Order: sequence, then C-alpha cells, then structure tokens
Amino acid sequence: MQRRRTASLHRRTLAITGLLSCLTSSGVSAETFNGLPPPPPAATSTREKQTWTLALIINGRDTGELIPVQFKDNHYLIRASDLLRAGIPNSRITSTIMDVSAMDRVKASYDSQGQRIVLTVPADWLPQQSFSGAAHNGEYYAGRSSSGALLNYDFYTSQNRGSGSHLSAWNELRLFGNSGQFASNGIWQQQLSGSSGYQQDGYTRYDTWWTIENEENAQTLRVGDLVTDALAWSSSVRLGGVQFGRDFSVRPDLITYPLPAFSGQAAVPSTVDLFVNGYRNSSNSVQPGPFSLTNMPFVNGAGEAVVVTTDALGRRVSTTLPFYVASALLKKGLSDYSISGGALRENYGLNSFDYGQAAGSGSYRYGATDWLTLESHAEAAKSLALGGGGLQMGIGPYGVINGAVSQSQMQGQSGNQYNWGYQYSASRYSVGFQQTVRSAEFANLALYGEQQASNTLTFASLSRRSAQYSASLALDRFGNLGAALIDITPSTGERTRLLNLSWSKTLWANSSLYLSATRDQQEGSWSGALSLVIPFSDLSNVSTTMQRDAQGNNSQRIDVSRAMPSDGGFAYDAAWANQSINGDYRQATVQWRNNKLDASAGFYGDDSYNTRWAELSGSLILMDNSLFAANQVNDAFVLVKTDYPDIKVSYENQLMGKTDSNGYLLVPRVSAWYPAKYEINTLDLPADMTSASVEQRFAVRRQSGYLLNFPIKPLRAANVILHDQHGDPLPVSTIITRDGQQDEYVGYDGIVWMENLTVRNVIRADTPDGRHCNAELTVAETKPKSLMTYGPLVCVLSSSPMGANQ
Repeated sequence: MQRRRTASLHRRTLAITGLLSCLTSSGVSAETFNGLPPPPPAATSTREKQTWTLALIINGRDTGELIPVQFKDNHYLIRASDLLRAGIPNSRITSTIMDVSAMDRVKASYDSQGQRIVLTVPADWLPQQSFSGAAHNGEYYAGRSSSGALLNYDFYTSQNRGSGSHLSAWNELRLFGNSGQFASNGIWQQQLSGSSGYQQDGYTRYDTWWTIENEENAQTLRVGDLVTDALAWSSSVRLGGVQFGRDFSVRPDLITYPLPAFSGQAAVPSTVDLFVNGYRNSSNSVQPGPFSLTNMPFVNGAGEAVVVTTDALGRRVSTTLPFYVASALLKKGLSDYSISGGALRENYGLNSFDYGQAAGSGSYRYGATDWLTLESHAEAAKSLALGGGGLQMGIGPYGVINGAVSQSQMQGQSGNQYNWGYQYSASRYSVGFQQTVRSAEFANLALYGEQQASNTLTFASLSRRSAQYSASLALDRFGNLGAALIDITPSTGERTRLLNLSWSKTLWANSSLYLSATRDQQEGSWSGALSLVIPFSDLSNVSTTMQRDAQGNNSQRIDVSRAMPSDGGFAYDAAWANQSINGDYRQATVQWRNNKLDASAGFYGDDSYNTRWAELSGSLILMDNSLFAANQVNDAFVLVKTDYPDIKVSYENQLMGKTDSNGYLLVPRVSAWYPAKYEINTLDLPADMTSASVEQRFAVRRQSGYLLNFPIKPLRAANVILHDQHGDPLPVSTIITRDGQQDEYVGYDGIVWMENLTVRNVIRADTPDGRHCNAELTVAETKPKSLMTYGPLVCVLSSSPMGANQ
C-alpha cells in the first residue's frame, strides 16, 4: 500500500513539473501560480499573442461576460462579436478582431487584481435605456357581465296652483349578457287635474338601442337610437341607425394623450430620480449610456420636472425642464374615430317614432406626432354636404393652439366656418379663448334637422360669430380669481356680450366665501351674488346669499342642508329668500333612502305660484333566477352571492351592507369599466364555515351587472392524530399526501390539520428519514363537528427508507 501511494505521488510530481516547463517555454512564469492574478505580458518579452479569459467591464458596469482577450505589445484585442454583445454599436466595429487600445475615443486597461479588462467608451455608444410606465394607467381588467334584466323606475307627482296636478312614470328596461346590452327608456304622463298646456298624456318612447364593445381594440358598435359624436368645432344630432367607432372609455388603463419624456446620459452606473412639480415620482438605477424617462404621473397642464443623476461617488447633476401636458392631444400613431348613419330623429321627446331624412356623420382624429393631432369631420344628407379639417398643436411648454376650417353646401348655397383658439393651464393660473366665425349660408345637420322638422323652406342660420375668453388666478391665502367674457352675434345681428368676474376664498373650518358679478355690455347693467357657506359637519352646512339681478331687484337667501350618507338614511334641504318682487320664496325637501328604494317629497314657490311634489325611484333586477329591489342603477351593478346570511360586503373599502337571508347583497352604484375591489368579512363566521376567497378585483361592462360568487361552505376539516405501529406519534414534519389535495405536515404529538375531508380519505405519510406508511380516515357524510379531533389512527411505518424497499 505504501509503495502504491509513493508511485502515485511521483506521477503527480512529474505532471506538475511538465506543466510548469510548458508554461515557462511559452513565456509564462511559474510565479503565476503563487495565488496572484497573472500580470500583463511585458512589451519586450515577446511579440507572440497571448490569450486570457477576463471579465468585461464597460464604463464601470460589469457586463457579466467572460471573454477571451489577446495581449500583444501592450495592445488588447477583443472579438467583434463580444463587443457587439456588450452593446458597442456596429458602426464602430471595422474587423472581426478589434484592437480596443487603438479605437478612437476608447480607453482600455487591464485590471490584474480583479482579472478584468476595463473599457471606457463614449456614453452615446451604449444602448438606449428606457424607463416607462405611462403607457398604461394601471393593470388591464376585462369587463365582466352576467345574464340578467333590469328595470329602473321613477314615479313623480306634483300639484301646483294654476296648472293642477300631474303624474309621470319614467322607466328604463335593460337586458344584458355576453352578447351585449339592450336598453329602452321612455315616460308615461297623465294630467290628473287642470291643464298643462303643452304635454300629451300617454307613453312617449325616448331611446331604444343595442350595443356591444370590443375591449381589445377599444371599439363600440351601437344599433338603434344614438347621438352622433362631434368634435369641438362640430355639432351632434340624434339619429336612428348604426354607429361604430373608437371608445376609449372601455379601456381606462390606456393613456391616450402624450406624456413628456426626459433624456440624458450616464458615464458610469448611476441613480436617476425624477421630481415632478416638487414631488419625487420615480427612482431608477441606470447603467452607463443614454437613458429616457417616460414614467410620468398623469398630470394635465404646465409643470416643471427636475432630473437628478447621482453616481456611485455621490456626485449629483440636476437638470430642470419645463413641460406641458394636454389631454386634447393624441399620442403619436393613435387614432380616434366615429361613423354614424341612419335617419334623423325629429320631435324627440314628443313623438315616439318620428324619423326623417337619411343622414350620416363621421369624425376622425389622428396623432401625427406627440405635439400635433389632425382632425376631420364630415356630414351628409339629401341636399346637404359638409366637410372640414382641423388640428390641435402643442407649442412646447406654452400651451395648445387649435384651428379648423369647414365648408358646407345646402340647397345649392355654400357657406364656411372658421374656428381657432388657445389654452394654457398651470398650477397658479390659466388662460384660454375660443372663437368661431360663420358665413350666413353655413349649415350642418343640426340646422338641416330643424328645417325638416318645421316643414319649411325658410333658410335659417346659425350664429354668425361667437367668442369665449377665460382666465383664472390662484392668490394662495387671498383666494382665487376668475374672469370670463362671452361674445355672441346671432344671425339676427343682436349681439350679446356678458362679462363675469368671480372671487372665492376658503375661510375657517372649511367655510367658504364666494363673490360674483356679471355685466351685460349691451344693457349696461350689473348683476351679482355674495354667498357664505358654513359646514356644521361632514354632511350638514348652512349658506347665506345676497343677489341683485340686471333689473335692480334684490334678494336675500338662506339655505340649510344635510347630504345623504353613502349608506342611506335621511337628507334634507330648506331655503327661504326675501325677494323684492313676488313676495318671499320658500323651498324644502326631505329625502329617505335605503338599499331598496329612494323616496323624497317637498315644495317650492312664492306667494303667487307654488308647487308640492313627491317622488319614488328605484330598480328591479332579475338575476340568478331571483328578483331584487335596489336603488336606481345609473350605470352598472354587482350582485354579491355568499350563500350565507349577514356577511359584511365592502366596495372599494366602503361597507355596503350585509347579505340577506338568502346570502345576497346588491351593490347598485358601480362605475363601468373601473377595476374595483370587492371584499367580504368572514371574521364573524362560525369555526366550521369557510370561504376559499374573500377579495376580488374586476371591472363590469357598461349598462350591465355581474354575479360575484364568494361561496361560503362548511369547513370539512379536523385534527387527525397519527401513530405508528408501536403507538408512538409520527415524527414532526412528516409529509401527508392525499389525492387532489395540497401536502399537509405532522406537528407535535402526531397531530395534522386536514382540510377538504371526504367520506373516505386515503392517507400516505412520508417521514423525514425516508420511511412511509398508509392509513385511511372515514368521516360521515355530514360535516365534521367543529374543532373535532380524530384518532389516533395507526399508520404502519416501513422498517427502512422508501428507496430501500422500492
């Protein structure tokens, strides 16, 4: 044995000696192996290339690459593929092997201590880094809808001096599901006594339509009664027909307008902080090279951004950049459009089925760049054609200008319209104006529809000129100032110019003071109001107002009100006004609401004319083969189902109530497409009841409802004691396996907590030392008794680890 060891040692000694001889003959000293990194080859030692595998460092950043580097005459040669992979631009690579020591604007050195090749290159050579986050306003949640039906209703009755008593019933019927939403609404009216002088008794239909949304492409298709979409310089009309277009409201996660981006360069690894209007918005670690920041908060108007770059040595560079964000613009490449066609709706609100001439309308907007959005609009009908184009243009940090030109021809007469304006908004002040000039012959579908409804050939005309100017100024502790000028010249030539001035200020304890004055330039008269509002609580307040109208009549008014609590209850408001004409004015309303209906009543009027009224509103919902009564559903709703009574339900962290005796609770005031959070509170559940889920976040489709299941079921669980064949508890951490269930673990004294127990439960146990056994637990079909313990069950362990037996 000793002789064999001596021979082995002798062979290893010969091998090491031979290796050292080879290295020495290659110009590498045996001192290389004394624990120190290899030095670079001497310039005078040899002209032959020597290759080492080294870590690649570029501008202080470890690329994570180990690459071969050739040394020759104090020059460092690196393969082009390795440089390209590390981010060096292709335009700087001229051969398959690059001498980085001789490259222009490149500094190369060898770090013998760290076994690294260190390169310093211009920062603009390195790949662009982008830190985004503004493309989406949070996570996308697809809209949900369950099958169901809904009937909104509103009964209103009034009795007043002179016109008698009146009864009306408004209703809206909806059917919804995965195939879209159908809706129809209208009103039934009946004059009980006296004469209204203008209304017709009976039922009048308003609108009937079916709609469906394509959320992926943010598109909506509507068939039936509709209102055409319009731009700021065009008008809308009612049609019965088809409408298809972009609808960004179905995708609240998308940001449609451009947000500013800030760029810079980092010579070494650094930290970049972005401050917007004095608040830090983000902090990012950047590698050497150019970078851009687009993770802006969702602001609107003018602001100031500060980009602070801090390197590893703590040196800071701060750059201040002004910006302007305008929601009227579209992002580059984004489009918005709407196309409508059908028959003009005439005598809307008077006749249920009065449709006129065929007509069409379409609008299109396109983000040509982040600062230029192009717009176009067209309308057509028999003897009418209209077309126009416009733009919204951002002018850097100085606001947005807009302009449009339209040309029309109706009944052989041509007209034109010109629009232009400017808007600037900042945190302390804002200014803007909008002007429209039309020729007398200009016409559109709104004017065309009026002529068709009146059955006359008299050529009407839109206003010839209109202008709006506005400005506001925040004075901090001195309040806020506002001014507006409206200047309209109708086709008759009777010009109207109104100047409005306002001032408001917050006083003590959230009290507020408001002052406004209006001057009619044509009449040369002033009117104004002074109002003081004093809150007594979060819901109650009192206000007093003094007014003077243009005719010189004065009034003094006092109001007391209490807002409706979010979970229902009582609300009221009452007012009394001392008027210089028609005597005193009095008004009072009381309202009561629970989770099933909303009732209110009141009166208003003066000494010569007064009205008493009452109103009852709510909704009936058919879903999950059950009928529910609820408050009126204006948009969407969610029906929470737990199959268990008295479970507290919260919507966006606000308690909405408890489930009824059948385990239902309806949340009627839900915003469509908004991803809201719904929760149930299971703390009051008995120990033998449980729910697999207590929180969900999702969005509901417009004009729809969703059945949200939070099933609460009996907890078929128990403590089970497991012993081996010797009566000893199974070891702690023994893994318990059952088909279709997650692994469970044995605790002290052989006790294991088992959930989802069935009538027959086959148990497999695997101990930490590799032994195993099988057992079976039988539970009655009824649920296990609360906190019951079964056992001990005998589980016969194998005498050796599992691998030995198998």
